[in-house]
Amino acid sequence: LDALKQYHGSATFFVLGSNAANAPNLLQRMVLEGNEIGNHTFSHKQLTTLSKANIEEEIAATQESIYGITRTYPNVIRPPYGSKNDTVMQCAQGKRIVTWSLDTRDWKDRNTKVIVERVMKQVKDGDIILMHDLYDTSAQAAIILIPKLQEKGFQLVTVSELYTYHPDKVRRS
Repeated sequence: LDALKQYHGSATFFVLGSNAANAPNLLQRMVLEGNEIGNHTFSHKQLTTLSKANIEEEIAATQESIYGITRTYPNVIRPPYGSKNDTVMQCAQGKRIVTWSLDTRDWKDRNTKVIVERVMKQVKDGDIILMHDLYDTSAQAAIILIPKLQEKGFQLVTVSELYTYHPDKVRRS
């Protein structure tokens, strides 16, 4: 967040509903600094294996959890593992289902240098870069990547902002 603020960038943070209450000040800061909070379900279950009622519960509980802290409902959802099917799309109720176009594999490598090199080698206009903020190596990579990407002419925006420029990148259910 400090690097995004310093370089006047923004991002979308997909939050688990079960974790939202653990960091209310952080979520409020995200919103106040121009970032977007998205729904990443309540418990990170693979939605395509759940009943329609359970999918709706995962999404709704997260919506309410985030709203209770930020007073805004997320309008974007990133299903865990990027897994989606017709039922997931129906349960999204008009919100954008978001997946990524560049997977940093930070969850696997947990190596700052590897993450930075992978992004800088592969990134192109309109990419949605997947990173996980629970790993320190990913946070360190973001601190390095934010100015590097801007030096290359990239603008760091939220997924909803990206949608206005690249509507093909984000599908609405």
